[in-house]
Amino acid sequence: MDESKNQFEQRKRDHIRIALDPRSQAAGQNGLDSITLIHEALPDLNYKEVDISASFVFSGDAIPLSSPIFISSMTAGHEKGREINEALARLSDRRQILMGVGSQRRELEDSNAAEEWAKVRKQAPKARLLGNIGIAQLIKSPIDKIRRLIDSTEAVALFVHLNPLQEALQPEGTTEFRAGLQAIENLVKLAGIPVIVKETGCGFSVATLKRLENTGIFAVDVSGKGGTHWGRVEGYRSEESEMLYQVAQTFADWGISTTESLLNAKEARVEYQLWASGGVRNGLEIGKLMALGASKVGVAKPFLEAALQGDEALEKLLTRLETELKVTMFCTGCRNLKDLQSKKVIQ
Repeated sequence: MDESKNQFEQRKRDHIRIALDPRSQAAGQNGLDSITLIHEALPDLNYKEVDISASFVFSGDAIPLSSPIFISSMTAGHEKGREINEALARLSDRRQILMGVGSQRRELEDSNAAEEWAKVRKQAPKARLLGNIGIAQLIKSPIDKIRRLIDSTEAVALFVHLNPLQEALQPEGTTEFRAGLQAIENLVKLAGIPVIVKETGCGFSVATLKRLENTGIFAVDVSGKGGTHWGRVEGYRSEESEMLYQVAQTFADWGISTTESLLNAKEARVEYQLWASGGVRNGLEIGKLMALGASKVGVAKPFLEAALQGDEALEKLLTRLETELKVTMFCTGCRNLKDLQSKKVIQ
């Protein structure tokens, strides 16, 4: 179904409003409560030695990062989204963390939409942005249009998001996913930057992770169940349509948890990097996910809430998350992120 500009912007505003509603959260379902880190009563290091710095390495080039925490993709393509992205990009610029942008779908047909990123870049020239396109749009779009999306954000990598449940429940949804794997393979060959495949809150099975193994992708962000559930979001958007609302309630707990998705990746023995997001709310959970094999960990809703309050709230949030991660590492005897990922710290 084709949308007008006004319909598109209203949908994006609805997404922000409903995503902040507790009813849209699959709280407690990320699986991390079942993971226990082993306490080290006598760490052989000083707290000030704990190093959470990271990097983003592709084709020999390394981008230094202050931590493995990244801002997960949230919104784009409307006025409120621009204000949110400007605040998030300023944080990325100041603190040198990666930031996923919201879907750039609108830019494919509206060249004026790219102006959003020009305004963002003016405020945050050193922000480390990750572009974002949906698989349904990737399948239908020529590579020159995708390259324009990359250029408009000056992206260091490109997310391709997979969201079959959301599209199936969305009144305006785009559900043409056939030939998606081939589209990803073609993109990897022509994009010129790393391609990261991500879910949007429903996670990955062993079989799907294995199917992605030979595509040449840089990473998979498992983005499992446990945070904002887009099936619920679309259901609450459709409350006036009794049938769609009821169908969405049926799938309110659909998906594979963030923890289970990472464990699935271990079982699949994949060679690409593993990133994790989906219901991450504190630095202890970030530490758990890294101990399970994630090299980067994304946070969404807490950053969205803070962005709506301003730069100071964003600074406080990131400082808290990084401090919690450092405490996690100190209390497991891990000096750096490599230790956290390689030492036996999980019971």
